[in-house]
Amino acid sequence: MLSFDDPDRDIAEQALARLRADLNTGLDHLLMARARSINRANALLALYKELAPDLNPLVIHSKLTGRQAKSALDALHQRACRAVICVGMLGEGFDLPQLKIAALHDTHKSLGITLQFVGRFARVSPSAVGAATVVASRSDAPFDERLRQLYAEDADWNLIIRDLSETAVDEQEDVSAFEAGFGSGPEEVSIKSVLPKMSAVAYKTDCEDWAPTNVYNIFPEEALLTYPIAVNSRDHVLWFVTEERDPVQWGRLPAVEEVIHSLYVMYWDNARGLLYINSTNNDSVHEDLAMAVCGQTATRISGKQVYRVMGGIDRLVPTNVGVLDVRNHNRRFSMHVGADVAEGFTDAEKHTKAQTNIFATGYAAGVRTSIGASLKGRVWSHRIADSLKQWVDWCDEVGQKLLDNSINIAHVMDNFIHPEDLEDWPELTVLAVEWPLALLARNEDTLQLAFRGSSYSFLDAELEVTPHVPTDAVHFAIRTPGWRVPYMISIEEGQMRIRSAEDDEVTVVTPRREMSAAEFFGRRDNVLQVLFENDTLVCAPARLLHPVRDIPPFDASRLQVPDWTDIDIKKESQTEERHADSIQARMIQHVLDRGPWDVVIDDDGAGEVADIVAIRETERDLHILFVHCKYSSESTPGARVEDLYEVCGQASKSASHRRDVTSMLTSLIRRARNRQKSRSFSGLELGSFERLVQLRDTARTRKPKLTVAIAQPGMSKSRASLKQLELLASTEVYLREIAAAHFEVYCNN
Repeated sequence: MLSFDDPDRDIAEQALARLRADLNTGLDHLLMARARSINRANALLALYKELAPDLNPLVIHSKLTGRQAKSALDALHQRACRAVICVGMLGEGFDLPQLKIAALHDTHKSLGITLQFVGRFARVSPSAVGAATVVASRSDAPFDERLRQLYAEDADWNLIIRDLSETAVDEQEDVSAFEAGFGSGPEEVSIKSVLPKMSAVAYKTDCEDWAPTNVYNIFPEEALLTYPIAVNSRDHVLWFVTEERDPVQWGRLPAVEEVIHSLYVMYWDNARGLLYINSTNNDSVHEDLAMAVCGQTATRISGKQVYRVMGGIDRLVPTNVGVLDVRNHNRRFSMHVGADVAEGFTDAEKHTKAQTNIFATGYAAGVRTSIGASLKGRVWSHRIADSLKQWVDWCDEVGQKLLDNSINIAHVMDNFIHPEDLEDWPELTVLAVEWPLALLARNEDTLQLAFRGSSYSFLDAELEVTPHVPTDAVHFAIRTPGWRVPYMISIEEGQMRIRSAEDDEVTVVTPRREMSAAEFFGRRDNVLQVLFENDTLVCAPARLLHPVRDIPPFDASRLQVPDWTDIDIKKESQTEERHADSIQARMIQHVLDRGPWDVVIDDDGAGEVADIVAIRETERDLHILFVHCKYSSESTPGARVEDLYEVCGQASKSASHRRDVTSMLTSLIRRARNRQKSRSFSGLELGSFERLVQLRDTARTRKPKLTVAIAQPGMSKSRASLKQLELLASTEVYLREIAAAHFEVYCNN
């Protein structure tokens, strides 16, 4: 089993040991080490030269001159070199059967490429060549889920490769059974290529059975690209593709035609009596199809009832609102977007106007989502289905809401968050500055932050704020384990502008280019977000989002008081010296006592997930506890709201980890490994690296159950102020709606 402290050394040592063992038995074997980049290959070359100078390790990559590449290949063929570090070379057309040892320092990210790569080492070879060996570590990067089996300890690759190549993985069994229900399907289009948008028009039906073959009454054979239509009788789903040919609009050319192919998908939910129709032809709501398949009594669900699909979604922010003026024929229809959507809602309150369609984003069960609905009956999302089965499941969710009479449409409308364009900052305290949503969604270490020759992954960096009410600018700092650079954000001409507060700039290094942090975060998709008290957020371009609602103060009886005896409430972190009188040390013990946990980690430091992270796996769920600690500004507990601002901001920011738990665990692994390398202190209070990796590998199959806690012994439970309880309440609501998280508060007597 490979070590998690220095996997490159372990991979090299084990691969070289196998090579030497093979050579000692008379086998003519060579070793190839795979690296993802030239810089990485050069670093590995130094390692291989240290471990096996007698094997004359070499590097080969596309930047070598022709003479250099030929010299390296000649050394391999003449056996002057027995180990080669390769970057994107020696591909499928390269024939050297003696390459039998593969050291995968950087794994591939897809099953197909991995199988192809491994296959090159498993070719039938001359008698002096034996069986192939592959040495690999588990990758820290997200990759094809099916590869996890290949990189598991003690895996039998012969059995696994056969299984992955010939059968579907477990989580795909439902999809496979669903697709098998269509039989052989049309030859022209494979069902696996059909990826409909999450969109549908729904009809109420009262038929005892549907009649899918009546589609031919609407679309005869000559109008279909796929004939016959594909029907799954068990699940009541059908799909087909039409082909329409029309003369071109731009000339009289009988021999030239416009060819339009349209996809149609229909699903009849016989239990609810609903028929869903999806089509790329949006010119119609397809009433003729509905009546043909489910009878003349099929009735389209339309009007305000359609807006029920927005029920149960928190923090709804409308991004598009269409308004119809029934009297003013010169301005019959208008579309409102961005901050202008509030006008669309105001217009609809007038007797002469009505909303025709609304599209909004929000959070459902802690997951970011989008939903649109029109009075005509169409419901849609920005998502594209991964399969027909996923579209059917989405329709079931939509239908449940459409028929739910308990959803109050007026209440849904009243709870929309109407964006407001800003010219100045609100007079509220800044709690946190957050990374852009697009950057958080990627959550990978290909983006580096460099300053004065020192570079860190953005995953190891944080945006640090000292709580304040901004006047001309919001002040924060980009902080890594090696440096801290102050920045400011101002609002200029309706845009958030970022600039360094010093002469020097942080450089953002992407795989394609380098640019200053001011330039990078000034781009439309990379604008930072600013979180304020009172559940208020400012996002790009300079738009304020504030739910208009009354939030009752946090229930003081829920404040928890651990034993703070012998704890210096002005000392926050235990550090690697393990200060037993610190707030963090006491909370670690408290977390351990409330176990059982599989892993407990002290992750304190720049770029931390939280000061303390505890994880427990069950059959269906992954229970995760984040604890954020903060020192008291004074030695005596009191009602100082200032002691809560920063820690509440940290708690709110940690909600983002709910979006991708696998990447969060990957970050924990990397940070713990780096700590152990540099300080002989991994941060693991309970559990092991191996268990942490196992949790990372199973995270996709478990539902995350998140608890976020703050620990501030400078707050007194008995003397808690209304301002403190209001801040805690808004933090709790934010965490619940953004991440479906439970919130806990630890304070003093």
